[in-house]
Amino acid sequence: MKADKNIEEFIDNIMSEAGLEQPSLDFTANVMSQVEASSTSNATVYKPLISKPVWFIILGSFIALVGYVVLGNTETTASWTDRLELPEVPFNLLENISFEFSSALMYAFILLALMVSIQVSVVKYYFQKHITF
Repeated sequence: MKADKNIEEFIDNIMSEAGLEQPSLDFTANVMSQVEASSTSNATVYKPLISKPVWFIILGSFIALVGYVVLGNTETTASWTDRLELPEVPFNLLENISFEFSSALMYAFILLALMVSIQVSVVKYYFQKHITF
């Protein structure tokens, strides 16, 4: 105990002689200039793969296609292959094959699709919160 008391007195004596250090007058300005320098980093700027004008072109094309199909010429009964006058090629590859899925398999596919859609949204939310650009 006496050794601890001597060490404590010695530390108190050194601390009282050393005094407190005072920061320089332009300390705040120096710190703020360093903060500003670090905030203007050369981070990668987010740039989407498909720009907005391209999305508008895609959307306009889709609307035009749907409009053409809905409002198009309905008087003709010929198919587009008949109009092109292509020879008819028989395609009977899957004619003798039947696909019958059990109800358990169908429920498994539905559950898988549901879980994937939930997981995609959760992972997207996670990365949006934790990655800064």
